[in-house]
Amino acid sequence: MSHPPAEQPPAPAGSAFDGFTQVAKSIGQFVAPTTLLTALLFFFGWNHVYRFFHYFGVDSTTLEPSIREYLMRTVDALFVPLIVVGLLCMAVLWGYTALPNSVRERRPAWWLNAVITVLAVAVLLNGASRVFVVTPLNDGLCVAPVSIIVGVLVLWSLIVLRRNRLRAQLPETAPPRSQAAAVTEWAILFAVIGISLFWIAADYSIAVAQTRASEWAAQLPSSAQVVIYSEKDLHLSRSDVHTTRCDTDPAAGSAYRFRYDGLVPLTRIGGHYVLVPRTWTPGNGAAIVLPASPPGAIRFEFRLAGDSPSPTC
Repeated sequence: MSHPPAEQPPAPAGSAFDGFTQVAKSIGQFVAPTTLLTALLFFFGWNHVYRFFHYFGVDSTTLEPSIREYLMRTVDALFVPLIVVGLLCMAVLWGYTALPNSVRERRPAWWLNAVITVLAVAVLLNGASRVFVVTPLNDGLCVAPVSIIVGVLVLWSLIVLRRNRLRAQLPETAPPRSQAAAVTEWAILFAVIGISLFWIAADYSIAVAQTRASEWAAQLPSSAQVVIYSEKDLHLSRSDVHTTRCDTDPAAGSAYRFRYDGLVPLTRIGGHYVLVPRTWTPGNGAAIVLPASPPGAIRFEFRLAGDSPSPTC
C-alpha cells in the first residue's frame, strides 16, 4: 500500500535581520566592540583638542597629549548627543508599540511609498553631495552624515517591506533568500553607518571645541590669573605680559630672578602649561606654552580675579 508523499514544510519567511548576526560576528573577530568605541571616542577627543587649541593659535600636536587626555575631552561634550539619541530611539520604539494594530498592519498606499522613497533618496543625495560640494542644504552641523544615515535606513525599511510582500506572494516551496545577499547587504549598512558616525563625531567635536574656546576667551577679563616666578628668564617679552626683575636686591636672596604678570592659565596637557595674556583676543595676542618640568626652578602663584598681586617680588 503506497503512502501519499509527505507534505513539504513551508519555506521560512525571510527576516529583515538575516545576515546581521554573521556580519556582527565577523566584525567582532577583527575589531572588538570596546576597541571600536575607544577608537570613536579617541577620534572625537583628537578633533576636540586640535580645534580647541587651534582657536588660540597653538598646534596641539606639539603638546603631545596622552590617550587618557584625549578621551577625557569627550566627557564634556557627549552628554547632549547621548541624551538626544536615547530619547529619539525610545520615542521610535514606544511610538511604534503604542500604535493601534489596525494602523501597524495597514499597508501604505503605493503613492505614499513613492513619496517616502523620493524623499529618502533626496535626503541621502543631499548628505552624499557634501563630499563633493558645500551647499546651504548640507553645510549645517552634522547635517550631511545624519542625512546619509536617515536616507539609508528609510530606504532599507522600504526595501524590507516590499521584500516581505513579494515573499508572501511566492509559493511555500520557493527557496529562501540567498544568505550571501543578506550578508552583503548588512556589511554595506555597517560600513555606511559606521563611517557616518565617525563623520558626526568629527563635526560635533569641532563645533563643541570652538564653542568652548570662544566661551573661555570671553571670560578672560574675569578669570583667575597666574603670577609666574622663574629662576631663568623665560623671554616673555610681550607688551601684554609684565616682566619684573627680582634679583635687583642681592640681600633678598630670592631663588626666582624673574616674575611675570598678566597671564591667565588655560590648561595643563601633555606635560605642558598653556597660558594666554589677559588681554588676549582672537587675532591679537599669542598663547604661551611652558614645559611642566623646565630647566630652571619655576613657581606658579594663582590669584582670583580682582585680587591684585603684590607689586614687589
